[in-house]
Amino acid sequence: MKNFYSLRIPLSILTLLLCAGSELSAQSAAPTDVQGIVSKVKWSKNSSSVSWTNQGERFELDLGSMRRASLGKEKGTEGRMRRRTRRARGPQGASTGEYIGRPTRGHQYTQVNSPDGQWEAHYRDWNVVLVNKKSKKTVAVTTKGDVDIHYGTASWVYGEELGQRSAMWWTPDSKKLVFYRFDDRGVEPFHLVTGWSKINTKQYAEYYPKAGAKNPVASLLVYDLESKKTTEIACGGKLDGYLFHVHASPDGERMLVHSTGRLQQQLRVLEMDLETGTCKLVVEEHQDTWQSNKPGVRYLEDGERFLWSTEKSGYTHFELRDLDGRSYGDVTRGECQTERLDFVDEATGQIGFSAYSSTANPYYLQYHVASLDGKKQQRVTSLDYHHSNFSLSPNKQWLVAQYEEVNTPPSTVLYRMDGSVAAMLAEGDASTAANLAEMFSFRSDDDKFDIYGILYKPESFDSTKAYPLINSLYAGPGSREISARYVSRERRENKRGYLVVKVNNRGCGARGKAFLGAAYLRLGDVDIQDHADAVRLLAKRDYVDGQRVGIVGHSYGGFMAAMGIFKHPDVYNAAVIGSGVTDWRNYDTIYTERYMSTPQLNKKGYDTGAAMTYVENFKGKVHIMHGMVDDNVHPNNAFQLIAAMDAAGKPYESRFFPNAGHSLGPGFSKTTWEFFDRILKP
Repeated sequence: MKNFYSLRIPLSILTLLLCAGSELSAQSAAPTDVQGIVSKVKWSKNSSSVSWTNQGERFELDLGSMRRASLGKEKGTEGRMRRRTRRARGPQGASTGEYIGRPTRGHQYTQVNSPDGQWEAHYRDWNVVLVNKKSKKTVAVTTKGDVDIHYGTASWVYGEELGQRSAMWWTPDSKKLVFYRFDDRGVEPFHLVTGWSKINTKQYAEYYPKAGAKNPVASLLVYDLESKKTTEIACGGKLDGYLFHVHASPDGERMLVHSTGRLQQQLRVLEMDLETGTCKLVVEEHQDTWQSNKPGVRYLEDGERFLWSTEKSGYTHFELRDLDGRSYGDVTRGECQTERLDFVDEATGQIGFSAYSSTANPYYLQYHVASLDGKKQQRVTSLDYHHSNFSLSPNKQWLVAQYEEVNTPPSTVLYRMDGSVAAMLAEGDASTAANLAEMFSFRSDDDKFDIYGILYKPESFDSTKAYPLINSLYAGPGSREISARYVSRERRENKRGYLVVKVNNRGCGARGKAFLGAAYLRLGDVDIQDHADAVRLLAKRDYVDGQRVGIVGHSYGGFMAAMGIFKHPDVYNAAVIGSGVTDWRNYDTIYTERYMSTPQLNKKGYDTGAAMTYVENFKGKVHIMHGMVDDNVHPNNAFQLIAAMDAAGKPYESRFFPNAGHSLGPGFSKTTWEFFDRILKP
């Protein structure tokens, strides 16, 4: 599992897609050829006019007179308007080399070529080797690497949970090579077996540190090609924490690294002195729960100052800082979560960004502009709907945006930057609303938050009938289960005769740090509580059959499905657990301890968040599925649950995939619906 709370400013990573069958995860979005959606927005160079395509016809609007003209039918195939905000990219980090190949999940590149093209750095047999591309001369940078201590590579958990796909980095001038040294002594390996469908099997060990157990010790070394000297960087690598995200400053003069403690409550960005091996602090942040490990950074033109996405206010905002450690103050503010930085215009001292700032609904995205000095901030999209598909004029005085909500068809509007509506470019017809989804809300059981969910209905919905309900979910920290976009088509589950409910539970993203951190130390407690409470609320409706409720998920969603059926047997009648964690003691240090601390410090939380704790309560139907070669959520999660159910005399169904890793492929979806159709009988 990856950290879903990695920031989208710009978007870092991260997403782990957990429902192997698309019908378990897909939400319909409106097609581009409908009445209120435009595509191919084009501005004149002087921003005096804007043109667009709507339903195959080209239009142009004169921004002085506000006169609209038809330019005739669009030539060629109707294009899809860009879903992502256009972002002007300032100077970012200089090159640390050309990475060759494609590492498998959780692993790192084994070759990186120097920026000047003269050298290749290779990870070979636990060591770092350089090859001169012209002379083919080989330089053994390290020679003592082995299975316990190795160079030029990292641990699986670094690749999976920190997105660390590189383990060697050239300085932009190609004179030095920075590389990892990993000490796995004391890390207990997990042994996986392959070849289950063959005559004989093979065993392999993955150095996979489990929650509360000994971690690998990472350190950084730098090799100087001229002096042939190797220097260790003194940046805390021998502490019980993490070193990651090595990168260069835009001018290539500085090499930087991120450092965090084992519980990941603070983040330090350090500048490495590659001559002396010392480090200097650039910026440090701390949270009482956990600190995002890779905040977004946008450098300004001088390559020294940068916009830093900080969480110190309890919401993600932008602060202006420099590489010498100075802060110039907050650029954005307010009780809202910024989403994406769109542009930085140093000439006018202005930035544009999107944020979840609507007071009408916390999931309505809006567009803002602010001054770099932090003195002014303006919400541009004044209508209280969800906005997307932004297109900004070259002079940054006009904004085209699409607006909609779950049951309101999209329209496209032209805004002035003061927030006033200048023109409607394409208007959706409310009378054509599909009525396939309903957003609802309720108060959390601790009375601190409004929880939002969406109920999806089939096209043939009949309120006089009683339907089975499926709670399809992932719901891990920082994830997003629902969107406020218009739902124009029924989900595939709806076509099978089910209602579907999805919920943005406590712990999901886009709501600020308090909402995100509400599940801290309590995974499988408050998060599944919100889903169960949503089902309890919906079950009061005549058309929802509260005796036919299923829950299904994969990976973290599999964990949530297990917690639902075992912890809330009064709510859920059937569950499908796909590749799910069943006890967080089975999962890796970085992900688990970020949200749960260690089992030694949080025994109650680990016990509360273990499915086996509630096996005696079980009275429904459950189907457990897992891959036998899953190096992410190990198969012993499923075996431990099955052993507990056997001991308690509880029935279950299971399917194990002999050659599958974490993803179970189409067999997961097929088995899921055969099970639900048999048990819930829609």
